[in-house]
Amino acid sequence: MLGKKSRDRVGLGRGLEPPRNTTERGRAVILVGLTATPERTDGKSLLPDFGGRIAAELRLWHALEKQLLVPFEYYGISDNTDLRSIRWNRGSYQAADLANIYTGNEARVDLVVAQLRLRVGDPTRIRAIAFCVSVEHAEFMARELTRRGVPADAVHGGTPADVRDAAPERLKSRAINVICTVDLYNEGVDLPYVDTLLLLRPTASATVFVQQLGRGLRLHKEKSSCVVLDFIGQHRNEFRFDGLYAAITGLPRARLQKAVEEGFPFLPSGCVLQLDEVARGQIVDSLKRVVANARTLARELQELRPANETLTLKDFLDKSGREVEDVYDAGGWTALRERAGAIAEQPEATRDLTRTFKRLVHTDDPAQLALWRPGGILRAAEDTVGSRRVTMLEHQLRERTLLADPAEGLPWLFDSDVTRGELSELSEVLLDRIPSANDVHPILEWPLALHRHYARREIVAAVGYVKPGQKGNIPQGGILKLEGQRELLLVTLDKSAASFSPTTRYRDYAISPTLFHWETQTAASVARESGRRYVESAGATPNGWSFYLFVRTNRDAAYAFLGPVTFVSASGDRPIGVTWRLDNAMSGGLFDEFASLAQG
Repeated sequence: MLGKKSRDRVGLGRGLEPPRNTTERGRAVILVGLTATPERTDGKSLLPDFGGRIAAELRLWHALEKQLLVPFEYYGISDNTDLRSIRWNRGSYQAADLANIYTGNEARVDLVVAQLRLRVGDPTRIRAIAFCVSVEHAEFMARELTRRGVPADAVHGGTPADVRDAAPERLKSRAINVICTVDLYNEGVDLPYVDTLLLLRPTASATVFVQQLGRGLRLHKEKSSCVVLDFIGQHRNEFRFDGLYAAITGLPRARLQKAVEEGFPFLPSGCVLQLDEVARGQIVDSLKRVVANARTLARELQELRPANETLTLKDFLDKSGREVEDVYDAGGWTALRERAGAIAEQPEATRDLTRTFKRLVHTDDPAQLALWRPGGILRAAEDTVGSRRVTMLEHQLRERTLLADPAEGLPWLFDSDVTRGELSELSEVLLDRIPSANDVHPILEWPLALHRHYARREIVAAVGYVKPGQKGNIPQGGILKLEGQRELLLVTLDKSAASFSPTTRYRDYAISPTLFHWETQTAASVARESGRRYVESAGATPNGWSFYLFVRTNRDAAYAFLGPVTFVSASGDRPIGVTWRLDNAMSGGLFDEFASLAQG
Protein backbone atom coordinates (compact mmCIF):
# COMPACT_ATOMS: atom_id res chain seq x y z
CA MET A 1 0.00 0.00 0.00
CA LEU A 2 1.34 3.37 -0.95
CA GLY A 3 0.46 6.84 0.12
CA LYS A 4 1.73 10.37 0.37
CA LYS A 5 1.72 12.96 3.05
CA SER A 6 4.11 15.43 1.31
CA ARG A 7 6.48 12.59 1.82
CA ASP A 8 5.08 9.13 0.78
CA ARG A 9 4.22 6.34 3.18
CA VAL A 10 3.25 2.72 3.17
CA GLY A 11 0.69 1.10 5.47
CA LEU A 12 -0.06 4.26 7.38
CA GLY A 13 -2.27 3.60 10.37
CA ARG A 14 -4.26 6.10 12.36
CA GLY A 15 -5.55 5.26 15.81
CA LEU A 16 -8.06 7.08 17.99
CA GLU A 17 -8.73 6.37 21.63
CA PRO A 18 -12.42 7.08 22.21
CA PRO A 19 -13.83 8.80 25.28
CA ARG A 20 -13.16 6.85 28.47
CA ASN A 21 -16.85 5.93 28.88
CA THR A 22 -16.97 4.27 25.44
CA THR A 23 -16.87 0.55 26.15
CA GLU A 24 -17.83 -2.73 24.61
CA ARG A 25 -18.53 -5.48 27.14
CA GLY A 26 -16.53 -3.58 29.70
CA ARG A 27 -13.51 -3.04 27.44
CA ALA A 28 -12.31 0.21 25.86
CA VAL A 29 -13.01 0.47 22.13
CA ILE A 30 -10.18 1.66 19.93
CA LEU A 31 -10.89 2.70 16.35
CA VAL A 32 -7.98 2.10 13.98
CA GLY A 33 -7.97 3.23 10.37
CA LEU A 34 -5.49 2.03 7.77
CA THR A 35 -4.86 3.96 4.59
CA ALA A 36 -2.27 3.92 1.84
CA THR A 37 -3.35 7.37 0.60
CA PRO A 38 -3.46 9.77 3.57
CA GLU A 39 -3.28 12.78 1.27
CA ARG A 40 -6.35 12.62 -0.92
CA THR A 41 -6.56 14.10 -4.40
CA ASP A 42 -9.69 16.04 -3.36
CA GLY A 43 -7.61 17.89 -0.76
CA LYS A 44 -9.75 16.76 2.21
CA SER A 45 -7.99 15.54 5.33
CA LEU A 46 -8.74 12.21 6.99
CA LEU A 47 -7.26 13.34 10.31
CA PRO A 48 -10.46 14.86 11.80
CA ASP A 49 -12.14 11.45 11.64
CA PHE A 50 -9.38 10.01 13.84
CA GLY A 51 -8.88 12.67 16.46
CA GLY A 52 -6.03 14.32 14.56
CA ARG A 53 -3.70 11.43 15.43
CA ILE A 54 -1.39 9.34 13.27
CA ALA A 55 -0.56 6.24 15.28
CA ALA A 56 2.15 4.89 12.96
CA GLU A 57 3.62 5.53 9.55
CA LEU A 58 6.09 3.91 7.17
CA ARG A 59 7.61 5.83 4.30
CA LEU A 60 7.93 4.34 0.83
CA TRP A 61 11.70 4.14 0.77
CA HIS A 62 11.79 2.61 4.26
CA ALA A 63 9.32 -0.06 3.13
CA LEU A 64 11.56 -0.81 0.17
CA GLU A 65 14.61 -1.06 2.44
CA LYS A 66 12.73 -3.45 4.73
CA GLN A 67 11.70 -5.56 1.69
CA LEU A 68 8.02 -5.05 2.35
CA LEU A 69 7.67 -4.12 -1.32
CA VAL A 70 9.43 -5.33 -4.44
CA PRO A 71 12.17 -3.02 -5.78
CA PHE A 72 11.38 -0.82 -8.75
CA GLU A 73 13.39 -0.52 -11.96
CA TYR A 74 12.38 2.92 -13.18
CA TYR A 75 13.45 4.08 -16.64
CA GLY A 76 12.74 7.66 -17.73
CA ILE A 77 12.61 7.75 -21.53
CA SER A 78 12.38 10.85 -23.68
CA ASP A 79 9.61 10.45 -26.28
CA ASN A 80 10.19 13.82 -28.03
CA THR A 81 6.54 14.82 -27.62
CA ASP A 82 6.34 18.61 -27.46
CA LEU A 83 3.93 19.61 -24.70
CA ARG A 84 5.03 23.22 -24.39
CA SER A 85 2.00 24.58 -26.24
CA ILE A 86 -0.53 22.55 -24.25
CA ARG A 87 -2.82 24.63 -22.05
CA TRP A 88 -1.92 24.64 -18.36
CA ASN A 89 -4.45 25.39 -15.65
CA ARG A 90 -4.19 25.14 -11.85
CA GLY A 91 -1.25 22.80 -11.70
CA SER A 92 -1.87 20.43 -14.62
CA TYR A 93 -2.22 20.10 -18.37
CA GLN A 94 -5.62 20.14 -20.03
CA ALA A 95 -6.46 16.45 -20.47
CA ALA A 96 -8.30 16.99 -23.76
CA ASP A 97 -5.24 18.66 -25.31
CA LEU A 98 -2.98 15.83 -24.15
CA ALA A 99 -5.38 13.27 -25.62
CA ASN A 100 -5.24 15.00 -28.99
CA ILE A 101 -1.44 14.77 -29.02
CA TYR A 102 -1.11 11.18 -27.80
CA THR A 103 -4.04 9.51 -29.54
CA GLY A 104 -2.97 8.44 -33.01
CA ASN A 105 0.77 8.89 -32.32
CA GLU A 106 1.97 5.57 -33.74
CA ALA A 107 5.65 6.53 -33.52
CA ARG A 108 5.22 6.75 -29.75
CA VAL A 109 3.60 3.30 -29.70
CA ASP A 110 6.62 1.95 -31.61
CA LEU A 111 8.88 3.50 -28.97
CA VAL A 112 6.86 1.88 -26.18
CA VAL A 113 7.12 -1.58 -27.75
CA ALA A 114 10.84 -1.13 -28.49
CA GLN A 115 11.51 -0.12 -24.87
CA LEU A 116 9.49 -3.09 -23.61
CA ARG A 117 11.61 -5.46 -25.67
CA LEU A 118 14.78 -3.74 -24.45
CA ARG A 119 13.87 -3.74 -20.75
CA VAL A 120 11.90 -6.99 -20.32
CA GLY A 121 12.96 -9.12 -23.29
CA ASP A 122 9.70 -10.88 -24.18
CA PRO A 123 6.70 -8.53 -23.80
CA THR A 124 4.30 -11.49 -23.98
CA ARG A 125 5.50 -12.60 -20.53
CA ILE A 126 4.65 -9.37 -18.72
CA ARG A 127 1.57 -8.35 -16.75
CA ALA A 128 1.36 -4.60 -17.19
CA ILE A 129 -0.87 -1.61 -16.53
CA ALA A 130 -0.63 1.31 -18.93
CA PHE A 131 -1.87 4.64 -17.53
CA CYS A 132 -3.43 6.71 -20.31
CA VAL A 133 -4.82 10.22 -20.51
CA SER A 134 -8.31 9.58 -21.92
CA VAL A 135 -10.73 6.86 -23.04
CA GLU A 136 -9.73 7.44 -26.65
CA HIS A 137 -6.04 7.22 -25.78
CA ALA A 138 -6.54 3.99 -23.79
CA GLU A 139 -8.48 2.34 -26.62
CA PHE A 140 -5.91 3.50 -29.19
CA MET A 141 -3.03 2.10 -27.13
CA ALA A 142 -4.78 -1.24 -26.56
CA ARG A 143 -5.52 -1.61 -30.25
CA GLU A 144 -2.03 -0.66 -31.43
CA LEU A 145 -0.18 -2.73 -28.81
CA THR A 146 -2.25 -5.77 -29.80
CA ARG A 147 -1.49 -5.12 -33.47
CA ARG A 148 2.24 -5.13 -32.63
CA GLY A 149 2.09 -8.48 -30.87
CA VAL A 150 1.51 -7.31 -27.28
CA PRO A 151 -2.13 -8.28 -26.47
CA ALA A 152 -3.92 -5.53 -24.54
CA ASP A 153 -7.40 -4.55 -23.35
CA ALA A 154 -8.73 -1.06 -22.70
CA VAL A 155 -10.57 -0.70 -19.37
CA HIS A 156 -12.31 2.53 -18.33
CA GLY A 157 -15.55 3.83 -16.89
CA GLY A 158 -17.43 3.16 -20.12
CA THR A 159 -16.24 -0.44 -20.48
CA PRO A 160 -19.05 -3.03 -20.13
CA ALA A 161 -19.08 -4.48 -16.61
CA ASP A 162 -18.43 -8.05 -17.72
CA VAL A 163 -15.37 -7.00 -19.75
CA ARG A 164 -14.08 -4.81 -16.95
CA ASP A 165 -14.54 -7.56 -14.34
CA ALA A 166 -12.80 -10.14 -16.53
CA ALA A 167 -9.77 -7.99 -17.38
CA PRO A 168 -7.73 -8.65 -14.18
CA GLU A 169 -8.05 -12.43 -14.59
CA ARG A 170 -7.16 -12.20 -18.28
CA LEU A 171 -4.05 -10.25 -17.27
CA LYS A 172 -3.17 -12.75 -14.54
CA SER A 173 -3.40 -15.68 -16.98
CA ARG A 174 -1.53 -13.69 -19.64
CA ALA A 175 -4.41 -13.91 -22.09
CA ILE A 176 -3.50 -10.25 -22.38
CA ASN A 177 -0.26 -8.59 -21.33
CA VAL A 178 -1.42 -5.02 -20.80
CA ILE A 179 -4.47 -3.30 -19.35
CA CYS A 180 -4.71 0.22 -20.78
CA THR A 181 -6.72 2.33 -18.39
CA VAL A 182 -7.62 5.88 -17.50
CA ASP A 183 -8.27 6.83 -13.85
CA LEU A 184 -9.64 3.42 -12.79
CA TYR A 185 -6.48 1.77 -11.50
CA ASN A 186 -4.70 4.68 -9.82
CA GLU A 187 -5.84 3.40 -6.43
CA GLY A 188 -8.17 0.97 -4.74
CA VAL A 189 -7.25 -2.22 -6.65
CA ASP A 190 -5.12 -5.14 -5.59
CA LEU A 191 -3.28 -6.76 -8.49
CA PRO A 192 -0.06 -8.02 -6.83
CA TYR A 193 1.01 -9.96 -9.94
CA VAL A 194 1.44 -6.74 -11.99
CA ASP A 195 5.16 -6.54 -12.80
CA THR A 196 5.33 -3.72 -15.36
CA LEU A 197 3.97 -0.17 -15.46
CA LEU A 198 3.73 2.06 -18.52
CA LEU A 199 3.34 5.74 -17.64
CA LEU A 200 1.93 7.09 -20.89
CA ARG A 201 0.68 10.43 -19.61
CA PRO A 202 2.42 13.21 -17.64
CA THR A 203 1.38 13.23 -13.99
CA ALA A 204 1.94 16.51 -12.18
CA SER A 205 0.54 15.20 -8.88
CA ALA A 206 3.07 13.38 -6.71
CA THR A 207 0.14 11.70 -4.95
CA VAL A 208 -1.18 10.18 -8.18
CA PHE A 209 2.35 9.37 -9.35
CA VAL A 210 3.05 7.27 -6.26
CA GLN A 211 -0.40 5.68 -6.36
CA GLN A 212 0.33 4.53 -9.90
CA LEU A 213 3.76 3.26 -8.88
CA GLY A 214 2.09 1.35 -6.06
CA ARG A 215 0.10 -0.78 -8.52
CA GLY A 216 3.30 -2.68 -9.27
CA LEU A 217 5.16 -2.82 -5.94
CA ARG A 218 3.08 -5.42 -4.10
CA LEU A 219 4.99 -8.58 -3.18
CA HIS A 220 4.22 -11.63 -5.34
CA LYS A 221 5.90 -15.00 -5.69
CA GLU A 222 6.29 -14.66 -9.46
CA LYS A 223 8.15 -11.35 -9.54
CA SER A 224 11.36 -10.00 -8.05
CA SER A 225 10.95 -6.37 -9.16
CA CYS A 226 8.63 -4.02 -11.03
CA VAL A 227 9.72 -2.41 -14.30
CA VAL A 228 8.45 1.16 -14.71
CA LEU A 229 8.71 2.83 -18.11
CA ASP A 230 7.97 6.55 -17.90
CA PHE A 231 7.73 8.29 -21.28
CA ILE A 232 8.75 11.91 -20.80
CA GLY A 233 7.94 14.73 -23.18
CA GLN A 234 9.23 18.28 -23.57
CA HIS A 235 7.34 20.02 -20.80
CA ARG A 236 6.19 23.53 -20.08
CA ASN A 237 8.16 25.42 -17.46
CA GLU A 238 5.28 24.96 -15.01
CA PHE A 239 5.61 21.18 -14.97
CA ARG A 240 7.72 20.11 -12.02
CA PHE A 241 9.68 16.92 -11.49
CA ASP A 242 10.92 17.75 -7.99
CA GLY A 243 7.83 16.54 -6.16
CA LEU A 244 7.65 13.32 -8.20
CA TYR A 245 11.23 12.23 -7.60
CA ALA A 246 11.28 13.41 -3.99
CA ALA A 247 8.23 11.21 -3.43
CA ILE A 248 9.83 7.97 -4.60
CA THR A 249 13.41 8.53 -3.42
CA GLY A 250 12.92 10.27 -0.08
CA LEU A 251 15.52 12.86 -1.07
CA PRO A 252 15.08 16.50 -0.03
CA ARG A 253 14.31 18.66 -3.04
CA ALA A 254 17.55 20.58 -2.54
CA ARG A 255 19.54 17.39 -3.23
CA LEU A 256 17.57 16.17 -6.24
CA GLN A 257 19.52 17.99 -8.93
CA LYS A 258 22.80 16.46 -7.77
CA ALA A 259 21.18 13.03 -7.51
CA VAL A 260 19.84 13.26 -11.08
CA GLU A 261 23.22 14.37 -12.41
CA GLU A 262 24.99 11.52 -10.59
CA GLY A 263 22.48 8.85 -11.56
CA PHE A 264 20.75 8.44 -8.17
CA PRO A 265 23.63 6.61 -6.44
CA PHE A 266 21.77 6.11 -3.13
CA LEU A 267 18.55 4.13 -3.51
CA PRO A 268 17.03 1.27 -1.50
CA SER A 269 18.62 -2.10 -2.26
CA GLY A 270 17.62 -3.51 -5.65
CA CYS A 271 16.05 -0.30 -6.95
CA VAL A 272 17.08 1.35 -10.22
CA LEU A 273 16.25 4.88 -11.34
CA GLN A 274 17.72 5.53 -14.77
CA LEU A 275 17.11 8.43 -17.14
CA ASP A 276 18.19 8.57 -20.75
CA GLU A 277 20.43 11.46 -21.73
CA VAL A 278 17.65 13.65 -23.16
CA ALA A 279 15.28 13.05 -20.24
CA ARG A 280 18.06 13.73 -17.74
CA GLY A 281 18.82 17.08 -19.36
CA GLN A 282 15.15 18.07 -19.37
CA ILE A 283 14.72 17.14 -15.72
CA VAL A 284 17.88 18.94 -14.59
CA ASP A 285 16.71 22.07 -16.43
CA SER A 286 13.32 21.75 -14.75
CA LEU A 287 14.88 21.37 -11.30
CA LYS A 288 16.98 24.47 -11.87
CA ARG A 289 13.87 26.46 -12.78
CA VAL A 290 11.90 25.54 -9.68
CA VAL A 291 14.43 26.75 -7.14
CA ALA A 292 12.41 28.40 -4.40
CA ASN A 293 13.14 32.03 -5.10
CA ALA A 294 10.83 34.89 -4.28
CA ARG A 295 9.99 35.72 -7.90
CA THR A 296 8.94 32.16 -8.76
CA LEU A 297 6.83 31.68 -5.66
CA ALA A 298 5.16 35.09 -5.98
CA ARG A 299 4.15 34.24 -9.54
CA GLU A 300 2.71 30.92 -8.37
CA LEU A 301 0.77 32.69 -5.62
CA GLN A 302 -0.65 35.16 -8.14
CA GLU A 303 -1.76 32.31 -10.40
CA LEU A 304 -3.33 30.28 -7.60
CA ARG A 305 -5.04 33.03 -5.59
CA PRO A 306 -8.69 33.56 -6.61
CA ALA A 307 -9.53 37.16 -7.42
CA ASN A 308 -10.16 39.25 -4.31
CA GLU A 309 -9.93 36.18 -2.06
CA THR A 310 -7.51 35.21 0.69
CA LEU A 311 -5.24 32.22 0.24
CA THR A 312 -3.83 30.82 3.47
CA LEU A 313 -0.32 29.44 3.77
CA LYS A 314 -1.77 25.91 3.95
CA ASP A 315 -3.88 26.54 0.84
CA PHE A 316 -0.85 27.78 -1.07
CA LEU A 317 1.28 24.79 -0.10
CA ASP A 318 -1.50 22.34 -0.99
CA LYS A 319 -2.21 23.90 -4.36
CA SER A 320 1.39 24.59 -5.40
CA GLY A 321 2.99 21.39 -4.10
CA ARG A 322 5.63 23.48 -2.38
CA GLU A 323 7.11 22.79 1.04
CA VAL A 324 6.89 25.31 3.86
CA GLU A 325 10.70 25.45 3.79
CA ASP A 326 10.50 26.75 0.21
CA VAL A 327 8.41 29.71 1.35
CA TYR A 328 10.80 30.68 4.14
CA ASP A 329 13.89 30.14 2.00
CA ALA A 330 12.34 32.74 -0.31
CA GLY A 331 11.86 35.32 2.47
CA GLY A 332 8.72 34.19 4.27
CA TRP A 333 4.96 34.23 3.84
CA THR A 334 4.50 37.95 4.50
CA ALA A 335 7.20 38.96 2.03
CA LEU A 336 5.77 36.57 -0.55
CA ARG A 337 2.24 37.95 -0.20
CA GLU A 338 3.58 41.50 -0.46
CA ARG A 339 5.42 40.67 -3.66
CA ALA A 340 2.34 38.99 -5.14
CA GLY A 341 0.10 41.96 -4.28
CA ALA A 342 -2.00 39.89 -1.86
CA ILE A 343 -1.42 42.29 1.07
CA ALA A 344 -0.36 45.90 1.43
CA GLU A 345 3.29 46.80 1.82
CA GLN A 346 4.40 46.22 5.41
CA PRO A 347 6.70 48.27 7.65
CA GLU A 348 10.31 47.22 7.43
CA ALA A 349 10.28 46.06 11.07
CA THR A 350 7.40 43.66 10.33
CA ARG A 351 9.14 42.36 7.24
CA ASP A 352 12.37 41.78 9.16
CA LEU A 353 10.56 40.00 12.00
CA THR A 354 8.60 37.64 9.76
CA ARG A 355 11.82 36.64 7.99
CA THR A 356 13.03 35.22 11.31
CA PHE A 357 10.11 32.77 11.28
CA LYS A 358 12.37 30.63 9.11
CA ARG A 359 14.00 29.63 12.42
CA LEU A 360 10.72 28.01 13.49
CA VAL A 361 9.91 25.67 10.60
CA HIS A 362 11.59 22.71 12.31
CA THR A 363 9.05 22.84 15.16
CA ASP A 364 7.23 19.55 15.73
CA ASP A 365 6.27 19.94 19.39
CA PRO A 366 2.47 20.46 19.56
CA ALA A 367 2.71 22.27 22.90
CA GLN A 368 5.21 24.73 21.44
CA LEU A 369 3.01 25.29 18.40
CA ALA A 370 0.07 26.04 20.69
CA LEU A 371 1.91 29.21 21.82
CA TRP A 372 1.48 30.67 18.36
CA ARG A 373 -2.29 30.40 18.41
CA PRO A 374 -4.55 33.19 19.78
CA GLY A 375 -4.14 33.45 23.55
CA GLY A 376 -1.45 30.78 23.65
CA ILE A 377 1.26 32.95 25.21
CA LEU A 378 -0.89 34.22 28.05
CA ARG A 379 -2.09 30.72 28.92
CA ALA A 380 1.44 29.35 28.86
CA ALA A 381 2.84 32.07 31.13
CA GLU A 382 0.64 30.89 33.98
CA ASP A 383 3.09 28.14 35.07
CA THR A 384 6.86 27.55 35.17
CA VAL A 385 7.05 25.10 32.29
CA GLY A 386 4.85 27.26 30.09
CA SER A 387 6.93 30.32 30.92
CA ARG A 388 10.02 28.50 29.73
CA ARG A 389 8.22 27.76 26.48
CA VAL A 390 7.65 31.49 26.02
CA THR A 391 11.33 32.18 26.65
CA MET A 392 12.24 29.46 24.13
CA LEU A 393 10.22 31.28 21.47
CA GLU A 394 11.67 34.68 22.32
CA HIS A 395 15.26 33.41 22.42
CA GLN A 396 14.81 31.69 19.06
CA LEU A 397 13.58 34.85 17.34
CA ARG A 398 15.45 37.71 19.03
CA GLU A 399 19.16 38.42 19.27
CA ARG A 400 21.30 40.71 21.43
CA THR A 401 18.48 41.69 23.76
CA LEU A 402 17.44 41.07 27.34
CA LEU A 403 14.90 38.27 27.58
CA ALA A 404 11.51 39.55 28.75
CA ASP A 405 9.27 38.38 31.56
CA PRO A 406 6.90 35.83 29.91
CA ALA A 407 3.96 37.43 31.72
CA GLU A 408 4.43 40.49 29.47
CA GLY A 409 3.10 38.42 26.57
CA LEU A 410 5.72 39.27 23.88
CA PRO A 411 3.90 42.34 22.51
CA TRP A 412 6.66 42.93 19.94
CA LEU A 413 5.56 39.68 18.30
CA PHE A 414 1.82 39.41 18.82
CA ASP A 415 0.54 43.00 18.70
CA SER A 416 0.73 43.04 14.89
CA ASP A 417 -2.17 41.47 13.00
CA VAL A 418 0.25 40.37 10.26
CA THR A 419 2.79 38.61 12.47
CA ARG A 420 0.09 37.14 14.70
CA GLY A 421 -1.81 35.84 11.68
CA GLU A 422 1.27 34.38 10.02
CA LEU A 423 2.32 32.54 13.17
CA SER A 424 -1.16 31.05 13.47
CA GLU A 425 -1.12 29.90 9.84
CA LEU A 426 2.39 28.49 10.20
CA SER A 427 1.40 26.56 13.32
CA GLU A 428 -1.48 24.96 11.40
CA VAL A 429 0.86 23.83 8.64
CA LEU A 430 3.46 22.43 11.01
CA LEU A 431 0.91 20.72 13.24
CA ASP A 432 -0.56 18.98 10.20
CA ARG A 433 2.70 17.17 9.45
CA ILE A 434 3.36 15.87 12.98
CA PRO A 435 2.96 12.07 13.08
CA SER A 436 1.62 11.80 16.65
CA ALA A 437 0.69 14.04 19.55
CA ASN A 438 1.28 11.57 22.41
CA ASP A 439 4.29 13.27 23.96
CA VAL A 440 6.50 12.10 26.82
CA HIS A 441 8.35 14.67 28.96
CA PRO A 442 11.05 12.78 30.88
CA ILE A 443 12.19 15.89 32.79
CA LEU A 444 9.09 17.54 34.16
CA GLU A 445 10.50 21.06 34.51
CA TRP A 446 11.88 21.00 30.96
CA PRO A 447 9.36 21.72 28.17
CA LEU A 448 11.11 19.19 25.92
CA ALA A 449 9.26 16.17 24.52
CA LEU A 450 10.98 12.96 23.53
CA HIS A 451 11.89 12.73 19.84
CA ARG A 452 10.73 16.26 19.06
CA HIS A 453 13.18 18.69 17.45
CA TYR A 454 14.62 21.86 18.96
CA ALA A 455 17.23 24.43 17.98
CA ARG A 456 20.17 25.07 20.31
CA ARG A 457 18.68 28.45 21.31
CA GLU A 458 15.45 26.74 22.35
CA ILE A 459 17.25 24.00 24.26
CA VAL A 460 19.27 26.36 26.47
CA ALA A 461 16.11 28.31 27.30
CA ALA A 462 14.15 25.14 28.00
CA VAL A 463 16.69 23.81 30.53
CA GLY A 464 17.00 27.16 32.31
CA TYR A 465 20.55 27.94 31.17
CA VAL A 466 19.29 31.33 29.96
CA LYS A 467 16.52 33.10 31.87
CA PRO A 468 14.27 36.16 31.61
CA GLY A 469 16.17 39.32 32.56
CA GLN A 470 19.40 37.95 31.08
CA LYS A 471 20.90 38.64 27.70
CA GLY A 472 20.29 35.65 25.47
CA ASN A 473 23.41 33.75 24.49
CA ILE A 474 24.13 30.54 22.62
CA PRO A 475 26.84 28.37 24.19
CA GLN A 476 28.76 26.37 21.63
CA GLY A 477 30.41 22.99 21.86
CA GLY A 478 29.16 19.45 22.16
CA ILE A 479 28.51 19.43 25.91
CA LEU A 480 26.69 21.79 28.26
CA LYS A 481 26.96 21.42 32.03
CA LEU A 482 24.02 22.53 34.16
CA GLU A 483 23.50 23.00 37.88
CA GLY A 484 22.70 19.83 39.80
CA GLN A 485 25.29 17.67 37.99
CA ARG A 486 23.32 17.52 34.77
CA GLU A 487 25.02 17.51 31.37
CA LEU A 488 23.63 17.85 27.88
CA LEU A 489 25.32 15.91 25.07
CA LEU A 490 24.74 17.80 21.80
CA VAL A 491 25.70 15.56 18.89
CA THR A 492 26.00 16.33 15.17
CA LEU A 493 26.26 13.16 13.10
CA ASP A 494 27.38 14.56 9.74
CA LYS A 495 30.64 16.41 10.38
CA SER A 496 31.65 16.92 6.77
CA ALA A 497 31.05 20.67 6.96
CA ALA A 498 34.04 23.01 6.93
CA SER A 499 33.21 24.15 10.48
CA PHE A 500 34.38 20.77 11.77
CA SER A 501 38.15 20.26 11.92
CA PRO A 502 39.72 16.77 11.92
CA THR A 503 40.14 17.07 15.71
CA THR A 504 36.40 17.68 16.27
CA ARG A 505 35.02 14.96 13.98
CA TYR A 506 34.12 12.55 16.75
CA ARG A 507 32.73 9.09 16.01
CA ASP A 508 29.09 9.37 17.01
CA TYR A 509 26.46 6.94 15.73
CA ALA A 510 23.32 4.98 16.62
CA ILE A 511 24.06 1.32 17.34
CA SER A 512 20.44 0.27 17.89
CA PRO A 513 17.20 1.99 18.94
CA THR A 514 18.41 1.82 22.57
CA LEU A 515 22.21 2.12 22.24
CA PHE A 516 24.26 5.09 21.06
CA HIS A 517 28.03 5.39 20.60
CA TRP A 518 29.41 8.80 21.55
CA GLU A 519 32.98 10.05 21.61
CA THR A 520 34.18 12.60 24.17
CA GLN A 521 36.24 15.66 23.42
CA THR A 522 39.86 14.88 22.55
CA ALA A 523 41.24 16.03 25.92
CA ALA A 524 38.91 13.87 28.02
CA SER A 525 40.68 11.09 29.91
CA VAL A 526 39.50 8.31 32.21
CA ALA A 527 42.26 9.43 34.62
CA ARG A 528 40.76 12.91 34.98
CA GLU A 529 37.41 14.33 36.03
CA SER A 530 36.68 15.15 32.39
CA GLY A 531 36.30 11.45 31.68
CA ARG A 532 35.60 9.93 35.09
CA ARG A 533 32.22 11.63 35.43
CA TYR A 534 30.94 9.51 32.53
CA VAL A 535 32.53 6.23 33.55
CA GLU A 536 31.52 6.55 37.21
CA SER A 537 27.96 7.76 36.58
CA ALA A 538 26.50 4.24 36.76
CA GLY A 539 27.10 1.08 38.72
CA ALA A 540 26.97 0.27 42.43
CA THR A 541 28.09 3.74 43.58
CA PRO A 542 27.06 6.31 40.96
CA ASN A 543 28.63 9.75 41.28
CA GLY A 544 25.36 11.66 40.87
CA TRP A 545 25.88 12.89 37.30
CA SER A 546 23.03 12.49 34.81
CA PHE A 547 23.24 12.90 31.04
CA TYR A 548 20.76 13.84 28.30
CA LEU A 549 21.24 13.18 24.61
CA PHE A 550 20.36 15.54 21.74
CA VAL A 551 21.18 14.44 18.18
CA ARG A 552 20.95 16.25 14.85
CA THR A 553 21.83 15.02 11.37
CA ASN A 554 23.88 18.07 10.31
CA ARG A 555 24.82 21.55 11.52
CA ASP A 556 21.80 23.17 9.82
CA ALA A 557 19.27 20.80 11.37
CA ALA A 558 17.47 20.95 14.71
CA TYR A 559 18.31 18.47 17.48
CA ALA A 560 16.07 15.51 18.28
CA PHE A 561 15.72 15.14 22.05
CA LEU A 562 16.47 11.48 22.85
CA GLY A 563 16.13 11.90 26.61
CA PRO A 564 18.15 10.55 29.55
CA VAL A 565 20.95 8.07 28.87
CA THR A 566 22.82 5.66 31.14
CA PHE A 567 26.49 4.67 30.89
CA VAL A 568 27.07 1.15 29.53
CA SER A 569 30.75 0.89 28.61
CA ALA A 570 33.84 2.87 27.56
CA SER A 571 36.85 2.23 25.39
CA GLY A 572 40.01 4.16 24.56
CA ASP A 573 41.28 7.38 26.03
CA ARG A 574 41.65 10.99 24.81
CA PRO A 575 39.04 10.69 23.36
CA ILE A 576 36.94 8.09 25.15
CA GLY A 577 34.37 6.08 23.21
CA VAL A 578 31.25 5.80 25.38
CA THR A 579 28.25 3.55 24.75
CA TRP A 580 25.05 4.95 26.26
CA ARG A 581 21.76 3.18 26.83
CA LEU A 582 18.70 5.32 26.13
CA ASP A 583 16.03 5.22 28.82
CA ASN A 584 13.48 5.48 26.00
CA ALA A 585 14.06 3.73 22.67
CA MET A 586 14.36 5.86 19.57
CA SER A 587 11.37 5.88 17.25
CA GLY A 588 11.78 3.75 14.14
CA GLY A 589 11.96 6.81 11.90
CA LEU A 590 14.72 8.45 13.93
CA PHE A 591 16.77 5.28 14.15
CA ASP A 592 16.47 4.68 10.40
CA GLU A 593 17.59 8.26 9.76
CA PHE A 594 20.52 8.18 12.17
CA ALA A 595 21.65 4.66 11.26
CA SER A 596 21.49 5.37 7.52
CA LEU A 597 23.61 8.48 7.97
CA ALA A 598 26.17 6.54 9.99
CA GLN A 599 26.40 3.87 7.29
CA GLY A 600 26.84 6.53 4.62
